[in-house]
Amino acid sequence: MVKLGIQVKCSLDNVTNLRPADPEDFGWCFTLKCPQCMEEHNKDVFISKSETCDIQGSRGTANFVMSCSFCKKHSSVDILENNAVYHLSDSEKFKTLMVADFRGIEPVAFKADGEWKCSSESSSKLFDIPDGAEMAKEGWYEYDEDAGCEVSVTEFETKIVKLK
Repeated sequence: MVKLGIQVKCSLDNVTNLRPADPEDFGWCFTLKCPQCMEEHNKDVFISKSETCDIQGSRGTANFVMSCSFCKKHSSVDILENNAVYHLSDSEKFKTLMVADFRGIEPVAFKADGEWKCSSESSSKLFDIPDGAEMAKEGWYEYDEDAGCEVSVTEFETKIVKLK
C-alpha cells in the first residue's frame, strides 16, 4: 500500500474552512503516470470517494481503476480520507486534505479543479468558489458585505507527499 497525501498551502484573508464543496462527491483531479513503463496518461482523471469500481482479478473495489494504455498494467486508487478542512490558522502552511492508496499508478500532479467553499472569519457568510483551478492560478477575491471587509484565497500551492 502506497499512501499518498494531497497537501494544500495558501494564504487566507478573512476566510476560514476552505474545502471542496462536497467532499464525498468531489472529483480530485490528477495527472497520472504508470511507474512500470513511465507512460503519462494523456488526460487528467477525476477520482471521487462516491464512485467505486471492481478491481479486475480481485474481489475488492476502489474509487478508480485503470489499465495503462501502453503496457496494460492494472492499477487502482482508493480514497482513504478526504474530509480535512483548511482553517485560517493553517494559512501559509501545508496541510493534508486527502489521503489515498495508489496501487500501480503514480500521481504526477494534483489540480484544484472543481467547486470549493469557505466561510467568513468575521461573519456567518458562506462563499462558493465555483472554479478551483482559477482560484489556484489567479487567486480568489470577494467582499463580505456582512462584515464589511475583503476576503481572499491567494498563493495556492499543492504537493503530493508519501505518508507512513
